[in-house]
Amino acid sequence: MIKALRLNAADNVATLLEDAGKGETVLVISEQNESLGKLELIQAIPFGNKVALRPMKPEDQLIKGGVAVGKAIKPVPQGQLAHVQNIRSLNLDIPEVMINEIITQMEIEVD
Repeated sequence: MIKALRLNAADNVATLLEDAGKGETVLVISEQNESLGKLELIQAIPFGNKVALRPMKPEDQLIKGGVAVGKAIKPVPQGQLAHVQNIRSLNLDIPEVMINEIITQMEIEVD
């Protein structure tokens, strides 16, 4: 089964440990490799990218590794890719043209 790693108990995202397709179920594990439950993906998520473990609304912080690293700019449902199409970094201002290119290159489904 495909796994996603949650680094810290405070995290609201987990990192995919291999590519996963829309509708696939992933096993969320802790940093101690303990099972935390299963989650169905609502869109394809490539290896190394983040999946929302619970819904986020605009302005909610994205927590990874116990640290706020981004904020939602639109609703992010549970099981969705948490990336440039719905999250903005708290540390880096990525130009819109680059965001659009990332979305195109990764073939991210956008609402």
